[in-house]
Amino acid sequence: MAGTVTGRRVIVTAAGPGMWPVLEECALPSFHRYAARWGFDVHVVRLPADGTAADAAAQRAKWAKITLLRAALERYDLALWLDADVLVLRDDEDIAGHLHADAFQALVLEQVPYEHRLNPNTGVWLLRAGPAATALLDAVEAAGPQPGPWADQGAVLLALGWNRGDERYYWARPGRGTPFLDGTSWLPPSWNQPYIAGRTPAESFNSAADSYADRPTVPRPHALHFMGMTPEARLRHMRAAAAAAGAGQASESGDETTRRSRRAGNSAGTSSAAVRAKTTG
Repeated sequence: MAGTVTGRRVIVTAAGPGMWPVLEECALPSFHRYAARWGFDVHVVRLPADGTAADAAAQRAKWAKITLLRAALERYDLALWLDADVLVLRDDEDIAGHLHADAFQALVLEQVPYEHRLNPNTGVWLLRAGPAATALLDAVEAAGPQPGPWADQGAVLLALGWNRGDERYYWARPGRGTPFLDGTSWLPPSWNQPYIAGRTPAESFNSAADSYADRPTVPRPHALHFMGMTPEARLRHMRAAAAAAGAGQASESGDETTRRSRRAGNSAGTSSAAVRAKTTG
């Protein structure tokens, strides 16, 4: 049963100097298109620093997500966090339709066979304002930024009662759970699909380039996530993906125009034939 989410909606995102070109040029236009289609405001924050991989500046930038979501939920009924390296490719579906009426949040489960792990990924994170969301963010802040590659996501997993595996999150899997897990809906994989093409070891961090090769994918994702890459690599790959998506949409639009023209032509031809037959009769 899908939830009916009414009221004010906002997309929240942020980036520091390193990721700002990625957000501004590639991700943000796709966020605005989606927001216009489904009635979201867009709140963009420019962070003072974003660091590299899992260094201190990167950890602070990741942790800003928690503070920004808390502020958004004080003003809006629904907040959708999108990482700066997410490209929204489709706007044909309201993501809120996947939020169960009894749930306060929705996330995608990320499956990485190479690392033997299955875990929620907070790169696309939908939250409904209310006591449950506030309590979750309280628990995450109480846990504090976690060591390793996932400052914020590691704390969210802890609050959910997820088994986080080893220090690299290898073997992460469902754990004993908490009431927060009971209040979680699961988004379809298409809403946070990892970008897997053209990765090289030199451009990768946090996870090996090979770890993306066998991750599950869907043919037409709603949101493509360029995680675990250098900002330069993200910008290059996101430009190419955005251009390909634009060309595909133009082609689909052209095909639909052609189909409509043919239908109109067939209709006109039928009408003309009927008129001729009537005149002849």
